[in-house]
Amino acid sequence: MFSVSVDEEIRGGTLTLNGASAPLMHNIDGAHWAKWDGSDASGRIEVVFPDGAVTVCEIGYVTHGMLEVQAFAVVDRQCSQLDGG
Repeated sequence: MFSVSVDEEIRGGTLTLNGASAPLMHNIDGAHWAKWDGSDASGRIEVVFPDGAVTVCEIGYVTHGMLEVQAFAVVDRQCSQLDGG
């Protein structure tokens, strides 16, 4: 699972790993989530703002079956991975 908290409204976002994409879903907790059921991979999360600007969160190597949520925060349109991710 991947979680992205954003400090402003977004138009949408996409998780892409090994060339396969999944949309970010807005959760009741305010974060945006995506689930990955594929094989070991690396990739990125693209967050799209209402004005068309895009912020990219780079994802290092993740393995199938990782139990920890990979958490990211976008603040002032800059992405960082949170501790534990």
